[in-house]
This record gives sequence, structure tokens and C-alpha cells, in this order.
Amino acid sequence: MRALAIMLCARSLPVHRGVPHPLVPLLQANGHRVTQVADGVLELTAPDLVWIVGNANRYPAVCRQLMTGPARRPLVVLWHSEPLPPPRAAGLPTPRLHLREIAKIVLRDSRATDVYSNWFRIRKLARHGLPDILVVSTGGRQEFLAEHGINAHLVPLGYCPAYGRDLGLQRDIDTLFLGSPDVPRRRRLLNRLRRRGVDVVERGGWFDPANWGEERVRLLNRTKILLNFGRYPGELSGMRLILGLANKALVISEPIYRPAPYVPGTHYVSATIEEMPEVIRYYLAHEDQRRRIVAEGHRLVMQEITLERSAARILALVAEYLDGTPTHAPGVVDATALACPAAAQGQRSLGSQA
Repeated sequence: MRALAIMLCARSLPVHRGVPHPLVPLLQANGHRVTQVADGVLELTAPDLVWIVGNANRYPAVCRQLMTGPARRPLVVLWHSEPLPPPRAAGLPTPRLHLREIAKIVLRDSRATDVYSNWFRIRKLARHGLPDILVVSTGGRQEFLAEHGINAHLVPLGYCPAYGRDLGLQRDIDTLFLGSPDVPRRRRLLNRLRRRGVDVVERGGWFDPANWGEERVRLLNRTKILLNFGRYPGELSGMRLILGLANKALVISEPIYRPAPYVPGTHYVSATIEEMPEVIRYYLAHEDQRRRIVAEGHRLVMQEITLERSAARILALVAEYLDGTPTHAPGVVDATALACPAAAQGQRSLGSQA
């Protein structure tokens, strides 16, 4: 594959300002010229490839420019890793939005990452023949998009050294939840555990440096069990599993729909909220069994589920596309399937879901 000029759309948090996205050095190591950008009006004649990471909804100006720009434009890749509505086969309830999510929708806030905003953005892009290559990070999201006529490749989020390693520290924190504190569903689940006698240390927040970098690595290395509660039921939070397993904390998660490449009982432990207090106590009391699962999960993320492998897979898709041999046609399979009744119903009923 020839060297490409890549424009990487990757917005940095204030705590990461000045630090390149982990994809940047990986792509540069493959001989590509990489420019990391945030949202805004871009010079789209320069790059060969525009690669959007995370969520296209965070880049409204870039999306607008791609949809209305000249016919001759760069190849566009979207690696989507934010929640989408569950597929019908999951049997999960229609996601309910909390007040903060509804406010972001009303204010047209580009930070909106609820399931409906994410889906409507992808649907709008698809109606304009974008992106050329759509990649999602979980099987559930791939399945949902297929139900609505949109092809997507599956490439999981992957480990990179910045996410941590085993420091060999004494693990003096029994149970930790690491995540955004402003999700009411998580608050309810954590309160249920505390009422049943589980002592959960809770850390989170986007802007506190203590929740990132080496301080986060040390925190996770002091942790025996890391809990996983998604923003919505059944969601695979690939990043939380990677963080826990890279730092050798046992991940105990509520049930996940299509958790591959992770296998419950092998790489992590699955339990309902009703089962979870006893499951937590069991693995705290049986260190040998906890260590066995941790060792297999740690091996998986350090050797197989790596960012380097994920980037290589996406670059291989780009090479196939440029060679004229994509594994399947990009974008829309059936334009008549782009309506999403469940999502539309959820959007109509937002006002009653605070």
C-alpha cells in the first residue's frame, strides 16, 4: 500500500491537549503522513484519506463539508465506537434518555453521544453516500446497522501502551467503578450494590487528570475488581474492558449483547445486577479463580486485541477499496431501509423520559 496523506479527525480532551491520538504514531510508523484535526472547515483537497474516529456527531462542520463539497473528495473512513440502538434480536428495551442527553439534543450540542443522535448522524451520512468505509467497534452495532440497510465492518477497539500494564502493586481496592458520574442509570445500579453491602469506590469525570494517564494506571493496578455498567443495557464498553484487563483487574460486567472478542467466564465475569453482590464476594474470596480469568483476559488484550492490529485491519480495508476490490459494497445496502421506527419513537417520546 502506498503512503497516504491522512487527515485524522480526533478531538482531544483538555487533559490530553498537546498529546497526539494513539493512532497517529501507529499510522506514521506505516509510512503515512498524518495530520490530526478537530472540527472545522478543512482543506479537503490535500489528504488522500479523512479518517474520523469515535463518533461523526462530534464533527458537524466536517460532515457538512463532506456532504456538500465537490464530487472529487478524499476517501472517508468512519470508525464508530459510540452506542447505537440495540438490534431487534437483542431483545433489549428501547433506550431511554436522561435529562442531560435530552438537553444536548435540544441545544444541538456536538457533544451529544446518545444512541439516537449517533444513529441519525450515520443515517444522514449514508444518504449522501458517506462514509466510503464504515467500521464499528462492536457486533451489536454492526447488527443494528445491517437491520437498517447499512453495511459496516467490525473492528474492535484495541489496547495501546498508554492504557496501562501490570505494575505489580498491592491491590488494596476491592471494587472500583471507573466512568462518567452523570449517567443516572449507572448511579441507580451502584446504589443498589451499596444497599446490599458492596463497598464500591467510584471514580470518573472527563476533566480530572487523576482519571487519566499514569494516575489511572496506578489506580487500576490497586484494584481487584472493576465493574462494568454501560450507559445503556447490553452495551459493550470495549474501552472499559481493555483498561481493566490491561491492568490485571478482574472485570465483572452486567450481561453484554454480543461481547466478542471477549468471552464471559474466560476473559471477564458476567452477572446480572441481582447476582452481582454474591459474585463480587465470591471472587474476592477466591483469589486463585480471579487470577485465572485475569491472566487470560490480560493475555487477550496485550497480544490480540491491540490498537496496532485494529489499525492494520482498517488500513487493509482502505487498500482493498483503493485497489477496487472491497469485501463488500460500502454504505447503503437498501436505501428504503434507512428509516428507524424504534429510534423515531424514542425521539418522539424524549420529553417524557427525563
